[in-house]
Amino acid sequence: MRKSCIFSFCVLITALALLPGSTLAQETETVETAEIIVTTTSRTNTSSQDRLYINFIEDAMVVDEQWWEGWLQYDDADVVKRTILFGRAAFQPWEDVEIGASIGFGNTDTSGGLNEGTGATDLNLWGKYFWNLNNDRTELTAGGIVTIPSGDDSVGLGFDSWALKGFGAVRYRLKPAVITGTVGLQFNSSGRTLDSPTLDGEIAYSLGVGVLAPWSESFSWVGELTWKSERFDGANNNTQLLGGINLRLSSRGLLRPALAFGLQDGAPDLSILVGYAYSF
Repeated sequence: MRKSCIFSFCVLITALALLPGSTLAQETETVETAEIIVTTTSRTNTSSQDRLYINFIEDAMVVDEQWWEGWLQYDDADVVKRTILFGRAAFQPWEDVEIGASIGFGNTDTSGGLNEGTGATDLNLWGKYFWNLNNDRTELTAGGIVTIPSGDDSVGLGFDSWALKGFGAVRYRLKPAVITGTVGLQFNSSGRTLDSPTLDGEIAYSLGVGVLAPWSESFSWVGELTWKSERFDGANNNTQLLGGINLRLSSRGLLRPALAFGLQDGAPDLSILVGYAYSF
C-alpha cells in the first residue's frame, strides 16, 4: 500500500512537470512578466520627440526617421528686436546617424539709426552620430555644424561669417527626469553686421546643461542653461536660461512653446518661441 502511494505520488509530480499549462509554469511566467513590467516602467517616459530648444542640434538624441518643424521666435535685445519664422528638417538616413538643416526668414526693428528690414538668416547644416550605452540609460552624440553666411547682415539677420563647430553631448536617464549636457568648440571667420566694421572671428566655446521631465505620456517640461563665449573679438558672451514644454497633440504632432532669458549682454534680454513639429 505504501509503495503504491509513493508510486502514485511520483507519477503525479511527473505529470504536473510535463503539463505546459501547469500552475507552476503559470506562476513562473507571471513572475517573469512582472519583472519585465517593472523593468519597462522604471525607465523615464521620454522619446526622440522630447528634444531641447537652444541645443536641439547638439542634443544626445536622433530622430526616428524624419523631423519637420517650424517655429516663430521673437528676440528683444537692447539695439535690435527680431521676429523670425524658422524652419528645420532632420533625417536619419542611416542607423544612428542624423543630418539636418535650419534657416529662417524675418524682420528687424533697430534703434540708434541702424539699418533695419527683412531678410533671411544664416543657414545651419549638421550631422551627428548616436551611441546608446549602459542598458539604454546613457546616450551620447558627437558631430559637427557648418554655418553658411546666407543671412542679411545689413539688417542684423546674419554676420557674414562662416563657422564650423564640433560638439559632444550626453543624456543620462533617471526615473524622474533626463539630465543632459553639451560641450562645443566653434571656429569663426571674420564678419560684420548692421554696417559695423570688420569683426575678427574668434574660437568660441560652449557649454550647456538641461533637464527633460515628463509629467505624463503627452507632456514634458524642458529646462536649459547654455553659455557661449564671444564669437568675435570684443563681443560679449552669450548665456541663456530657457523653460518650455513639449506637448504631444498626436502620435506625430508636437507643440513646443518656450521662454528664454538672457543673462549676459551677448544674448537677447527675452526670447519667445512657439513651434510645431511633425515627426515620424
